[in-house]
Amino acid sequence: MSDVRAAPLGECLDVLLDYRGKSPPKASLGIPVISAKVVKEGRILRAIQQQIAPDYYPVWMTRGYPKPGDVVLTTEGPLGEVAQLDTETCQFALGQRIVVMRGRNKILDNNYLRFLLMSRRQQEILASYATGTTVEGISQKSLRSMPIQFPPYEDQIAIGALLVALDDKIALNRRLSETLEATARAVFKNWFVD
Repeated sequence: MSDVRAAPLGECLDVLLDYRGKSPPKASLGIPVISAKVVKEGRILRAIQQQIAPDYYPVWMTRGYPKPGDVVLTTEGPLGEVAQLDTETCQFALGQRIVVMRGRNKILDNNYLRFLLMSRRQQEILASYATGTTVEGISQKSLRSMPIQFPPYEDQIAIGALLVALDDKIALNRRLSETLEATARAVFKNWFVD
C-alpha cells in the first residue's frame, strides 16, 4: 500500500461542473434535468419528472457540458449520493444540489472515483467536511479540499473495471429477479384468481 497517494480532490480533477444556486425553468416536455432527487444508490433513476425546454438547454448549460463517464455527486438533500453518467444521461441538463466531476487524465480514473466516493470511508470524510444543521451540505471549496487516497492510475483502472462489472451483474440480477417476480404473480393470478 506504499503506492497509495493522498491529495485534495480538487487537485485530481480536470472538471468540476457546479450548477447549484437555482433551478432551471421547468417545461412540460423537453430535456430531463438531473437533480439530487434522481441520484440514488449509484444510479440516475428514471423516469425523470423535471424537464427544460430544448431551446433553453444551451442557455442553461453555460458552465460546461458533462461527458460519458463523468461522476455526479449530490451536495445536499441528501449529501453524498453518487452516480456515473452514460451516453444518454450526459446529455441531460444539470439541476440543483449536484456537481459533476471528471478525473484528471492519468491521475484519477472516473470509474475508480465513483466507487471511492461511494465507499463508507470516503462518505465519512465527506460528512466531516459538510456544514448545516437542518440539511447537511458541502461547499465547492470544501469539496475541492476534501482529501482522497488513490493507487497508481493503472491499478485504479483495474479496480474500477472490476467494480463496474460486479455492479452491472448486480443490476442484471435485480432486473431478472423483478421479471421472475412479475411472472410468478401473473401465474398465481392466472391459476388462483382468474
